Amino acid sequence: MIDSGTACFASANEWFDVREVAAGIHRLDEPGHVASYLVIGTRMALLFDSGMGIAPVSQVVSGLTALPVLVVSSHHHADHRGGNADLASHAEVVDFAAHPVAAQAGSGFRHDAVDPGFLAAYTVAMTGVAAEYERFRALDDRYFFTQARFGRMRPMPELSDWRIPATPVTRTLADGEVIDLGGRRLEVLHTPGHAPDTLCLFERESGILLSGDTVLGAAHWLHGHGADPVSFAASTRRLALLPVARVLAAHNLCCDLPASAVTDVATAADALLADTTTSSPGHDLLGHPVTRHDCGPVTLLTAPAAPRPT
Repeated sequence: MIDSGTACFASANEWFDVREVAAGIHRLDEPGHVASYLVIGTRMALLFDSGMGIAPVSQVVSGLTALPVLVVSSHHHADHRGGNADLASHAEVVDFAAHPVAAQAGSGFRHDAVDPGFLAAYTVAMTGVAAEYERFRALDDRYFFTQARFGRMRPMPELSDWRIPATPVTRTLADGEVIDLGGRRLEVLHTPGHAPDTLCLFERESGILLSGDTVLGAAHWLHGHGADPVSFAASTRRLALLPVARVLAAHNLCCDLPASAVTDVATAADALLADTTTSSPGHDLLGHPVTRHDCGPVTLLTAPAAPRPT
């Protein structure tokens, strides 16, 4: 059973930046954190990820459609399913869908309750990032003017009681399965690499790829639990063969990417395997040590390199 006693820490109007980014596709952005996407058909809607659980995503969804909603998680990470419990309590959800590994007992990738220690660490880290963003924004407003079309990162609310409860998967999605929303069809693509249960959705008619964390305009995390650079390279090679016209990604202030972003990421992933990237020690956004690999416009983060023998 889903714990419906979730608290919200910001109003939906203040927290989300909501924009229609294509006909019948709305981006529900939590700027600087994660972007989810609501795709509306004629008989059903699909929500690709549900965000952080900081503000009630159900209010945004119900304000955009009265249709029943299929919630699809791009993968099990907390920032992509944090709003599921809120949706279960306040929206007409058909199913909570994910890759089959997310429903397997003992897989390590289930939609279980999130460790409060992780949420506390995220809050501390992102409070610092939000402060840095304000410095960046002030400089941009004065000199560079790159951010006028993007949502502004919100200041972090008080989150000492933030919890993300377990939200069991009620439907599994197979690679190649087609989801018919009525008037539009989305193809399910299993794209492991960032995580074993990672999914993308592709609408062939429009060429729109909902890429989750597989194709980003930000650093790609390949150093977490279950991450696999070899699988990531294979997944991105596969995506590069599709007739993608546009990428709607899950992270960074710029989530709307050109089709060339897919090829850029696939090229970088192959370069990582060939050891031809420019690499250096670094840290991810949460302060964890990583090896940073740069290849053209793409950055990949992997586990720290082992020390060389002396």
